[in-house]
Amino acid sequence: MEKRTASLLFIMLVGVIGISLAGCAAGPTITAPAKTMPEMLKEAGFKPFLAETPQEMAHLQTCPKDTLMIHNQKGALCYAFADPTSKSMYIGDEAAYRRLQGLLDKQKQTLMEQRIEDDPQFRTLWMNKYGGG
Repeated sequence: MEKRTASLLFIMLVGVIGISLAGCAAGPTITAPAKTMPEMLKEAGFKPFLAETPQEMAHLQTCPKDTLMIHNQKGALCYAFADPTSKSMYIGDEAAYRRLQGLLDKQKQTLMEQRIEDDPQFRTLWMNKYGGG
């Protein structure tokens, strides 16, 4: 009888240890926190340009919020994202746009886009800094 009790206790102990180890193996995994939009824009190759004048700051406030603006500059598409919080305009080309789309897909995020037909303020305030004005 003692032998049977000892065997039963041994089996229970092995079971408890097994369940504990299985719980550790299937425990929560650490995932990277979601990146902010400015972090993703920089990683994709967008260049941040700090608003240095009152006119630039005012223009940031008038841009569509949380929207990637698509500008046609002399036949080439230019992508811009206004971030009034960091007082910056992020500007990128087609390659940066494609990299941003890949980053957004990885994080299962989307970004609104708006084609801007003509924004003379954008051209005069930001494109000269970017090198396309």
